[in-house]
Amino acid sequence: MALQRDELQIGWMKAEDQTILTFHERVVASSGRFSVSHENYRIWYLHIRDVEETDKGCYMCQVNTIEMQKQIGCLDVLVPPDIITDESSADLTLMEGENATLSCHATGNPEPKITWRRENGQPLMLRTGSRDLVKHNSYTGNDLKLWRLDRRQTGVYFCIASNGIPPAVSKRITLNVYFPPVIAVPNQLLGAPIGTDVTLECHVESYPKSINYWVRNRTKMLMDGPKHILRETISGYKAAYYIIIKLFDQSDVGTYNCISTNSIGNSEGTLRVYELQGDIPIGKSSKNKVARSSACPKHMHIVTVAALTAVWATAIG
Repeated sequence: MALQRDELQIGWMKAEDQTILTFHERVVASSGRFSVSHENYRIWYLHIRDVEETDKGCYMCQVNTIEMQKQIGCLDVLVPPDIITDESSADLTLMEGENATLSCHATGNPEPKITWRRENGQPLMLRTGSRDLVKHNSYTGNDLKLWRLDRRQTGVYFCIASNGIPPAVSKRITLNVYFPPVIAVPNQLLGAPIGTDVTLECHVESYPKSINYWVRNRTKMLMDGPKHILRETISGYKAAYYIIIKLFDQSDVGTYNCISTNSIGNSEGTLRVYELQGDIPIGKSSKNKVARSSACPKHMHIVTVAALTAVWATAIG
């Protein structure tokens, strides 16, 4: 502010509440962050060191003339985003079919934008105006609403707060969708000649993770060992369980059950294994043309119930 006479005194104050900060060359504010300077008592400057968000607002330079003169300048303080933990969702565990709302709130200036994404680039699965789940790369908004939860929505979600002032910040929220085990058996009926190895397969979906085991003829639990080799592959809530029957013989004929249980419920799948009497050549069946597949090991002899198709791969090839 330029003055015409050196003898005039000026003061700086916060316009909002009239708090006096400086009077002429003396600093009145208790904070040590304010200081004042001038150019030959004609142009005066108010300096604020280590600017804080509370410094935002208008400041008035006032001259002590009979008719008060003043000049006002306003300061806007840009603040990077900061997520408000108490107003944002923690990890959630809900049952499949229930509704969930993931919330995320942040402070900052300008007001931060909230963007939702899933871990590892997985798409968001949302019901938007339809009954089916639709894939989205991201969603913008404080609240992510998930109607009628589906097991495919299980996983880690990130809310990302950004306002153009770096750095952007994020919060990690894990959503666990619980459901009882569901079992699918690719081949319910398998045939093999004596002396070969037979692999039984069972696919399970469950969360929380289930306890899985094999039972033969409803009485004997099968354990991993020389006769029965147990294998499993797990990916998220999906798993595949295998049992390899070594050197199949007449005593192995019968019914096998894949049983799965977790804290929500249980399920089981049934497979029947029988002895093949002699070679069944590769060729035409009553309903299907069958070709040898590299996916079938040479020791496997499989009959699928759905197509009633027999496949025989000799050990010689």
